[in-house]
Amino acid sequence: MTPPLPQDYHDDNRQTLLETFLFPVRNINKGKLSTALAGKTILITGASYGIGAMIAEIISHSPAKLILVGRTTEKLEALQQQFAGRPCTAIIFSTDIRNEQQVNNLLAELNKQQLFPDIFINNAGKSINRGLKGTLSRFHDVQRCSATNFTGPVQLLLGILPELIEKKGHILNVSTVTVMLPHTAGWSAYHASKAAFDDWLKCMEPELRKQQVMVSSVYLPLVRTQMSMVNEKNHTKPAMSKKKAANAVLNCFIYKKRKYRPWWIGVPLFFNALFPNLWYRIQLHLIKQSK
Repeated sequence: MTPPLPQDYHDDNRQTLLETFLFPVRNINKGKLSTALAGKTILITGASYGIGAMIAEIISHSPAKLILVGRTTEKLEALQQQFAGRPCTAIIFSTDIRNEQQVNNLLAELNKQQLFPDIFINNAGKSINRGLKGTLSRFHDVQRCSATNFTGPVQLLLGILPELIEKKGHILNVSTVTVMLPHTAGWSAYHASKAAFDDWLKCMEPELRKQQVMVSSVYLPLVRTQMSMVNEKNHTKPAMSKKKAANAVLNCFIYKKRKYRPWWIGVPLFFNALFPNLWYRIQLHLIKQSK
């Protein structure tokens, strides 16, 4: 018997009043999106589930070519079937971007099929929340986070960059607001790997802009996805819906915005500038209390 297809985290795209206040995102102008995407080729990583699948769902109603990259072949095939009959053309590649050879194979196949993206949406991600004791014998967690969030995307982007430059394309990086906030215990592997790609892209951005390649960084808060909600502690926290997250990404494309970040990000940054050791001392107190 064929095992059932894993389901994405289902949130009905609901938002409480508090979440609506904390995470205001304008709805997509479908007409502008369709016009901007007409004839374009869009490569999305992490397209099997979560934000990537939601972005693909929204784009599928536009006359564009979708290159969906993910690890779950069955889910990619399901999306391809779901998009059949819509204005888009969906092409799928089952690829683990943590694997250098698989990324090389993907690049070779894209070149063979003359699939040169105009838009690259770096969405694949891996999140790990683990304290010091749980980390001591799990170096592979650091490797997996680094390969998914940093080195894999760099390898893929470098491989398609000549065509992106030629097409004067657009790079959209789905990042996390935590790279802008004070460091938090338990998130070392995730934070370091996400910050690494964010910094790498920022260093590249002036040269890319000289080549007329647009770069957008989308700093998202907690989002209701399979990746985030596997941690039950997140179920009661304010979170953005997948649809709002996808809208934030696509609005950056439509309106050529360099970044998206929640409006309230300035508050913790202001307090951290005034009291640079406060968050560290609070964490230290909480960790001591937990023993």
